[in-house]
Amino acid sequence: MRLSISDWRRLAAAACSQVLTACALRTMPLPALRTMFARVRPFARLMLKGSDEDVIWAIEASGRRLGGLSTCLVRAIIVDMCLSTPERPLRLTIGVRRELVGDLQSHAWVEDRDRILIGGSTAGEFLPLVAWDSLLT
Repeated sequence: MRLSISDWRRLAAAACSQVLTACALRTMPLPALRTMFARVRPFARLMLKGSDEDVIWAIEASGRRLGGLSTCLVRAIIVDMCLSTPERPLRLTIGVRRELVGDLQSHAWVEDRDRILIGGSTAGEFLPLVAWDSLLT
């Protein structure tokens, strides 16, 4: 598959967004991060523009190459920031499940009404713990 210049730009923007988001998550609480990202949403949309499928593809593709830096929460935050609009607010959900050995696991995903945009492969296995609607300014 040959990538266009737009695809490469979108991949670079997705990778940079994930690195910045991962660093920010390590230094500030999630509610404060979401508030800050609501303010930079127009810039994020400009950098990561394209159809929902193209943006999600770029986030997933670049995230696979970032290893542990790109978590489901990082990816979900970026999808929420780039794809939500006043006409179509998205919902970021964090869920938990207990493993057989007693460990607690968490997972984040983003929904558009009843359709999961990102993080959906195992979302049904998790009990929703918290869900936020998009912060739109």
